[in-house]
Amino acid sequence: MIVVDGRTDDEKLRELLGAGAEETALDFKSTLNLASGTSKDSLEFVKDAVSMGNLPTGGYICVGVDDRGRPAHDQAEVVADQFDSAKLRERVLKYVEAPVNIFSQAHQVDGRTVILIFIAPNNDGLPVPLSAIGQYDRGGGRMEIVFSPGEVLLREGTSNVRLRYAHWNSLLARYREMVRAEASSDSNALIRRVLEGIGDSGTGRASVPLDPGMDDATMSDALVALFDSGSTVRVQQFLNDAGMRAAAGGPDDRAERAKALDQIALVACQAVVYRNDGTFELAVEALDKAYKARLLSAAAIEKLGSDRSRAEHYLDVMIRVLALGALAVRVKAWELLKPLSARPVVESGYEWGSWLRHAVTMASRAGLLQKHAGREQGGQVLSLARSLAADSPALRPDYRPDTPLPLADELAHDDWLLNSLCEFDMWWCIIAVASRPQLRDGSSYYPSCAAFHQWRSQPTLEHIGTEPDVRRTAFGDISDQVIADATLTVVDMAVQQSHQYGGWWDGFERLPQVAEFIYQNATTQPG
Repeated sequence: MIVVDGRTDDEKLRELLGAGAEETALDFKSTLNLASGTSKDSLEFVKDAVSMGNLPTGGYICVGVDDRGRPAHDQAEVVADQFDSAKLRERVLKYVEAPVNIFSQAHQVDGRTVILIFIAPNNDGLPVPLSAIGQYDRGGGRMEIVFSPGEVLLREGTSNVRLRYAHWNSLLARYREMVRAEASSDSNALIRRVLEGIGDSGTGRASVPLDPGMDDATMSDALVALFDSGSTVRVQQFLNDAGMRAAAGGPDDRAERAKALDQIALVACQAVVYRNDGTFELAVEALDKAYKARLLSAAAIEKLGSDRSRAEHYLDVMIRVLALGALAVRVKAWELLKPLSARPVVESGYEWGSWLRHAVTMASRAGLLQKHAGREQGGQVLSLARSLAADSPALRPDYRPDTPLPLADELAHDDWLLNSLCEFDMWWCIIAVASRPQLRDGSSYYPSCAAFHQWRSQPTLEHIGTEPDVRRTAFGDISDQVIADATLTVVDMAVQQSHQYGGWWDGFERLPQVAEFIYQNATTQPG
């Protein structure tokens, strides 16, 4: 399973190549020559792009790699200039009558130019038909037709296929969701106006309701009113109900559980911003109960074998906890990091030092995260969390909902959303190891941030190594020796794991002050 989030940076490319095979939303091309607009390669690209764009999420094309995601050195050179985003959009626009959103970026992988292309879905949620014939000269005056006007193409598995009746339900799912959201917008706007009136009057604020049918913005306004009133009874009732909804149902009810998890996470995020520690604790407990409701005994696991729906549930909780932890990092709520990190899980008689470690392991075993040489790679979980928070302003309430995020094809060095996720990922790993040092065999931590450049996580190491007040607030009464040992353990693992990606970690080499903290306190020394 890949994460389709619109990014085209080098870290995203390495993540996609790590899939090792094509998927519905991921296509590998060994080479393409787009010098001629009517060549076979050019028309096949148009066909691929239109098919990808008709997916609800859009999709990726990687040019310059073989069918396993490895640089195709035996194929013709890829000319980067042919793959400029504007040129690709112009090429496709000749054959469709709809907006085309294509972003591309050139990279170097083992000395070969590789192009990462993202094709976004149509903004109105409707499928895009081809409006002109696509044909090329096979030689001798014979024309080969690649596509015809009126055809609706989409990806099915790793192939492009013509629209069939069986496709309509999934093809229109995004459009139906947009219609539902539009239909509920008026009622939510009315509720928000009522909340504003209550606030202006200064009376009756404790009577503000919380309802699962509210949209995120309305629920956020209602929570603010309740926080201001000092009343948390309704919040507690809502969290109890949401916790039960988040744990209930079978494999087909994942969307409903995810909605309940979103609402719990929304409450927790608002509690972080308003420093309402009591509500924060209640929300995290609701997430914890929802998570542990699906743990099984050893006998049950042996009977059921690999249960994909349970792993999906763990992963769904995890990415919301990551988004919540990233928020805590951004607002410097260091005291909230440990309650999010050091939550052990016992399943089938085996103890995991953190629910986040348990989640990434179960997701990997169920095939939800790609592997390399049989070893799990957790970088996808941070991409999933970033995608969730990018699409859900309520999970980043420290910024205005209309705050622009970095462009998909220009992921910034200072991308505050991804960077704070990487920082929290390092925090939770070190806190989990330090809280249960007897489990330092790997059952407490896994640094997914190793899939990204070290500088995205580095502020965490600097806080730990150079700011005693932050260290005390985050770790409590854990000694500096245990903290230094835990930091060294996690960073060493990150350096090792980074070689499965771009090898972007060098440990403490450029962090002399942090290295000094390790030298003075750790029982072992950096290698």
